[in-house]
Amino acid sequence: ISLALRIGSIIAMQLAEIRVHPIKSLRGVAVPAARVRPAGLEHDRRFMLVDDAGRFVSQREEPGLARLGMELVDGGYRVTSDDAALVVPVSHEGPRVRVQVWSAEVEAAVYEPGGAFFSRALGRPLRLVCLPDDVVRDAGSHARPGDRVSFADAYPYLVIGQASLDLLNAKQPGPPLPMTRFRPNFVVTGSEPHAEDGWVRLRNGEVAFRGVARCDRCVMTTVDPLTGEKGPEPLRTLASYRREDGKVWFGQNLVPEGDGVVRVGDAVIVEG
Repeated sequence: ISLALRIGSIIAMQLAEIRVHPIKSLRGVAVPAARVRPAGLEHDRRFMLVDDAGRFVSQREEPGLARLGMELVDGGYRVTSDDAALVVPVSHEGPRVRVQVWSAEVEAAVYEPGGAFFSRALGRPLRLVCLPDDVVRDAGSHARPGDRVSFADAYPYLVIGQASLDLLNAKQPGPPLPMTRFRPNFVVTGSEPHAEDGWVRLRNGEVAFRGVARCDRCVMTTVDPLTGEKGPEPLRTLASYRREDGKVWFGQNLVPEGDGVVRVGDAVIVEG
């Protein structure tokens, strides 16, 4: 992980980590570089688990998803349970069904082998679906017309400053919590704690992004990202100093203003 560079008394911000989450609510994967797409990073949240009614399934109700392994392999994503493995292709086109992500409904393509694997792993009927390239899901209410998102909750990108996590860990009573609790796409070093709240526009390397809304955090952050065990943190501590309008805030949602490739070590410049 790159560290912020100190130039005289000026601290230069850098992109310290890039993470993708190929299947919504499974583990993320750190990558050295990634291509920016309008709806999210390449490989980020293109697949999702749904129940019989087509509603999305996450660690909120299935914390056992945290125990499944995830890695990028040639041509796809390898998911592992205690006694089985599944390779999911990068994209898939098949029979389509209507699925629901919060209040949004879209068409998605069913990947049958994934349904069988996850149903066995979780002990309940599940289907694995892919968001086809021709299906457009509108981004959240703070976005502009034409902004789109994959299967992420509301917005295509999330950035968190490392200093924000460092401050949280200094305040909360237990062992340091990893950034993976918060599932950002970008981790930035060199900023002040929670400076990202005010980023209206920033540039990661060759790509500009627009800040659209702070990220309000839910119970999923209380699930250990490796074991699936639940606890009171970080929400208990965050609520003591980051609570506003009845919500707890941590991180900034972004929308891209173009495409290109971002790389770990890129300069991050706040332009507004």
